[in-house]
Amino acid sequence: MARDLVLGVDFGTSYTSAGAFVDGRVELVVDNGDPMIPSVVHVPARGPLVVGHAAVGHLAAHPGTTVASIKRLLGSDLSEAGAIRRLAPTLPYRITAGAGGRALLQLGSHAFAAEQIAAAIFDRVRSLAEQRFGASIRRAVVTASAVAPPGYVEALRRAARLAHLEIVEVLAEPIAGALAVGMHGRPASRRLLVCDFGGGTFDVTTMNQAGLRFQSIATGGDPFLGGDDLDEAMVQELAGLVFRRARFDLLRDVVRRQVLAQRCESAKRALSSASEARMNMRDAYIEDGAGRDINIVLERTWAERLWDPLFARALTAVDDTLNRSRWSDTDVDEVVLIGGTSLVPRFQAWVSQRFEHVEVTSTDIANVAVAMGATLLTARHGPGGAAVPVLEPMSA
Repeated sequence: MARDLVLGVDFGTSYTSAGAFVDGRVELVVDNGDPMIPSVVHVPARGPLVVGHAAVGHLAAHPGTTVASIKRLLGSDLSEAGAIRRLAPTLPYRITAGAGGRALLQLGSHAFAAEQIAAAIFDRVRSLAEQRFGASIRRAVVTASAVAPPGYVEALRRAARLAHLEIVEVLAEPIAGALAVGMHGRPASRRLLVCDFGGGTFDVTTMNQAGLRFQSIATGGDPFLGGDDLDEAMVQELAGLVFRRARFDLLRDVVRRQVLAQRCESAKRALSSASEARMNMRDAYIEDGAGRDINIVLERTWAERLWDPLFARALTAVDDTLNRSRWSDTDVDEVVLIGGTSLVPRFQAWVSQRFEHVEVTSTDIANVAVAMGATLLTARHGPGGAAVPVLEPMSA
């Protein structure tokens, strides 16, 4: 077993994935057998922080001391007017702006900087990797959103250092995804449009490929558009139905709201491969003094109606990035879809209709593609510096 492994990490809004390049193969880190490690951290009254799958149940049981989607706060300047309300409108714990506008989270009797919460996730994936590969790991290639705020990368580095990891390279998420789906294995001269639809952000990158050389032309996207927003659209619609029926505001109950959000995420995943999904939620609301359950079948067409305005936003971001690249539709040779939300059939249909004469490449590994691409790039930081694709800086 190699002794100088470098970890490739996709630090995601909803999930974090990581891997190592071992014996010429990408091997992913798993938590309870799952390479998709929830980016969730629970702060108990005593003892160590709980991270990943073990923390998910605390979102509903202990919402005031459990954090999800910390990526949306990392590197943000909360001293700007309205920033806290925009970034964290419905959180069950208090957030304030600390030194330099950095986010401070009050979780029970403890206060944490956003970097400390992110560090707990880094520490978890590093620990899992060391257990799996039997090697001490102290270096990492980490991906970053193409539309991350200016302070994000430095905040990411601080978080990694707290977890005893040195970030040796920061890689744009769309480029990592393009590598993962094998673009570097198909040497060619072509112009690529990569859409990375993750849990919290939608990134777009235009790039030229010449053999094994990739040159980013322009990046864009929407930093407040992701799979979480698809879930939220369902939450709002179902809560509205409950209110019209029973005059009960489900959204004002922190625990019920969180449970409903989890049920909506599960339904969204099911609807990616089925035309309908059953949703059950015990004691969801109160009507006539009695607790009532939600037990309904959600149809994909119902959800798609809620999601279409979000997909329209995504295509607007695509158009903006093409304009900044000075590209027209006919300049695009191939569209590459990555990120877990790109698995939603309706989104794929939107893209295929928008680029009806262009090859659209999607993959069933879309949710771990960014981590796999980052892991491929770790090869050049390991012993011997294996040959890997050349990534040139953004030129426009």
